[in-house]
Amino acid sequence: MVTLGAAQFEREKVAWPPALRSAVVVTVCVSLCLAAGQPANAIPLGIGALFVGLADVDQVVGQRWRTMMWTTLWITIAALFGGLLASSGHYQIILVAAVGAIGGYVGAAGARPALIGILAMVTYVAFSGAPEPQLAAFETGALIALGGIIQTAVTVITTLICGRGAIRLPHQNPHNGSKLRAHFNTKDDFFRHGARLALAMAIAECINLYVGWPHGYWIPLTVAWVSRPDRNGTTTKVIARVAGSIAGVIITYAVIEGLDLQSYATAVLIGAGAFVLLAFIWANYAIAVIGITVVVISLVSLNGDPVGSVSFVRVVSTIIAGMVVIVVSFCWPAARMQADQGH
Repeated sequence: MVTLGAAQFEREKVAWPPALRSAVVVTVCVSLCLAAGQPANAIPLGIGALFVGLADVDQVVGQRWRTMMWTTLWITIAALFGGLLASSGHYQIILVAAVGAIGGYVGAAGARPALIGILAMVTYVAFSGAPEPQLAAFETGALIALGGIIQTAVTVITTLICGRGAIRLPHQNPHNGSKLRAHFNTKDDFFRHGARLALAMAIAECINLYVGWPHGYWIPLTVAWVSRPDRNGTTTKVIARVAGSIAGVIITYAVIEGLDLQSYATAVLIGAGAFVLLAFIWANYAIAVIGITVVVISLVSLNGDPVGSVSFVRVVSTIIAGMVVIVVSFCWPAARMQADQGH
């Protein structure tokens, strides 16, 4: 059943138009950095545009710009604090655990806050764990914010062209604060999910510090991506993540090395990966993972990382993270699962 869940494809959830628009923005952002002779800037600027585009997928038109601005705010804060705390050493274990606890718990407020929480966790881990950062924390945060603002502005402009009334749809207050307070107890599934995620990310960060690999922060980062409140959902995500990562590194290596791509051609490949991620994120997670893998490996290759060695680290980090998440999912299981086992 879990394997079938990972392979399930929901055609009606493929998001072609917003994926194409957002992917073009990501490609342009990366290309502008290359044209300016600043390939290091392409990572935060491209990630900001990509993550904010991801938050826009499957949104009601009038709600899009609000969600995108909130996403821009939180991933900017995450990148800023990640950069400022990057040299925390072993204290990073505690910090990553705290980020995991908060990021897991905010899912109680709804699907969209859960997604924004995941994106903020991933952003924090990425910019707190990157070895020898080439950019200052405030510069990284500013580039993340700029990428998000550009993506939001393009969305608003294209929406206005289609019809001004869509932007003026009334804002629906989801009362997220009340939802979070209602779920703040030890019997709640999201409370337990936050605790498990904190433990899993702490273990993953310990492994990262111990192995000392370049891009070893991908281990806790992957934990943040695949952890879910229920064990079956987590296992399904892990299987899809591993399968998508393997396919993604094979495709990226074959294209970059086989075709000997140069900088601007690599920017186009990054845009293609972004399109796959954004189009299939709700239709099939394994296919979406192929897209994000293409994006990440291509971005780091622009800064001189060998594609072959980076691809190996990516796959191994994904497998390690999946094992950690599955093991931790047996700790303090969801209350509903415990109730099912009691019958």
